[in-house]
Amino acid sequence: MAFTVIGFILFGLFIIQMPDFTVCGKKERRFTNLKDDDMELKFQQLQLAMDLHKSRFEVFEATNYALRFELEKQKKEINNMERVIRHLNETVEKQRDELDFVYKNMQGSTVNHSDKRYPDSGHDIAIDDTKSRDQNTLIDMLFSERLLVNTMTLPVAFQAYLRNVQTTSNGHQTIIFDNVELNVGNGYHPTSGVFIAPETGIYAFSWSIRLFGNASHSAQLMVGDQEYDGVYLSVRNGDNENVSGTAVAQLEQGTDVFVRTHAAYNWGDIHSDPLGRTSFCGWKIH
Repeated sequence: MAFTVIGFILFGLFIIQMPDFTVCGKKERRFTNLKDDDMELKFQQLQLAMDLHKSRFEVFEATNYALRFELEKQKKEINNMERVIRHLNETVEKQRDELDFVYKNMQGSTVNHSDKRYPDSGHDIAIDDTKSRDQNTLIDMLFSERLLVNTMTLPVAFQAYLRNVQTTSNGHQTIIFDNVELNVGNGYHPTSGVFIAPETGIYAFSWSIRLFGNASHSAQLMVGDQEYDGVYLSVRNGDNENVSGTAVAQLEQGTDVFVRTHAAYNWGDIHSDPLGRTSFCGWKIH
């Protein structure tokens, strides 16, 4: 009897200490479900990313197609323009040849009427022998004007002045004549204060500076990197004066010309107002 009681006690203790397999199983299934949900969420995110990239690719493809279509359209327009240009060039050459033919006939001492049909023109070119002298004069004028147009050079001239006071804190400082009154040929550049010769020739330049109070400056005319000419002015005790210079130079196309202060002999501000301008001008002589 005692052994039976002891056996029941031991069996009860075993049952109490035995793990709860049912609880462990539920926890494991819950963990598995969480992993499945996480995998499903990641899969959905990847699917959304793929759909986004697919949409972008479709947009790029449509844009590329539109650009190809526009390129083909422009190619056709360019081909049409080239055909028109070729046709115009042919017309101009034909008219030039016809004009030369007329000129040769008018210049001849005797005119052969059988030669008054221009080759390949398809029509007669009428020449009135009774007015040959007047026509010769007219044609000579036309040819001379055409030659003059081809060889004529355009005028070059500029005029600019300093709009406000320019503070000179160091030497070799370019004076910026920022108010442009004339710029024929577009050789002067007001942002830099530099004139760039648009063509080779002989040019004349004039420049001036105005000082007030206590100041001293030498305004040098620079041609390229050469100190070509200069003027000097020094004022004291509230003086108000101008000094100017003039120079002529042979320039090659693209040569820079500007006015700057001296490296050492400079202090004080450079003034400019309607009573006395700090100015710079130039023009092509020949």
